[in-house]
Amino acid sequence: MPNLKDLEKRLLHGPADPGQTILREVVKALCLEEKFKISDLYELSLDDFELAIDTLKRWRLDRYTKTKERITELVCPPSDKT
Repeated sequence: MPNLKDLEKRLLHGPADPGQTILREVVKALCLEEKFKISDLYELSLDDFELAIDTLKRWRLDRYTKTKERITELVCPPSDKT
């Protein structure tokens, strides 16, 4: 769960930059079960790349936590959630 909390902090309080945009797209793809261009991960800084990879690993494990719900709300408008 700490990973998703770190991700939430990055999406809420991190600088608005291309890395944040890519992280949002990763989460959006996960929560909406959409496709994501995996090569976009290589455009991230090392810290953001590691955060994205860890998010992919933990997303399934943390699928029922409140943190995942909060992150989903950050990137997916309520009408888009499945």
